[in-house]
Amino acid sequence: MWIALGIIFFLFILLMLILVSRIHFSVWFSKHNKDEQAVLDVKILYGIIKIHYEIPVLVFENMKKGVMIKLEKRSSLKQGKQSSDQTNVNKQKVDHVMHEFRTMLRATASLKQWVKQTMSHININKLDWSTNFSVGNAAHTAVATGVLWGIKTTLIGWLTFHVRMRKHPQVFVVPVFKDEMQFGTEITCVGQISLGYVIYAMLVLVYRIMKVKGGLKQFIGIYRRYKQNKVV
Repeated sequence: MWIALGIIFFLFILLMLILVSRIHFSVWFSKHNKDEQAVLDVKILYGIIKIHYEIPVLVFENMKKGVMIKLEKRSSLKQGKQSSDQTNVNKQKVDHVMHEFRTMLRATASLKQWVKQTMSHININKLDWSTNFSVGNAAHTAVATGVLWGIKTTLIGWLTFHVRMRKHPQVFVVPVFKDEMQFGTEITCVGQISLGYVIYAMLVLVYRIMKVKGGLKQFIGIYRRYKQNKVV
């Protein structure tokens, strides 16, 4: 009896530790003229599970082929083994994704509301976004600086409204008054979300899908099509 109570108590403590843990993530993106690179790191269960995504190649080929993306993935669950995928994102694939998203909206009760509620539990601890650029003409660069500030302010304002900003974002726009065109931008974002809430949100999502007639069947179809035609 005491052994059974001990096992139950141990499992209860383990469950509590899992639920109160947090998913930590960091996103880094850099673009300097034609060179781009993106990195995503995710840590789950106090760093026991680590997932690393990296896009070392992001090249626009032509209007038909679109953007060629090479994605490298490494996970602690696979003992550090690295896998690599390469694909082209073109207009056809974008249209396909939008079609699937509209299908998800129809197959889920109040999906937009679920997304907003889930985003409101994301904590952003750091957000830095700096941009250096020149359009080749001093006057035009000065005008473009104001436009770029307006775009950044709008995007940061939208993000602040939907997630929890724990620290004021650091945003910079630096005009470079040179005769040749150049562009460089770097974004760093570090945040976290409760694993317990993610589990709860997934259960709510399943419930919303089950509320819609045929919703689960449509989601299964979306998943199967995704496996057959992965974007990345």
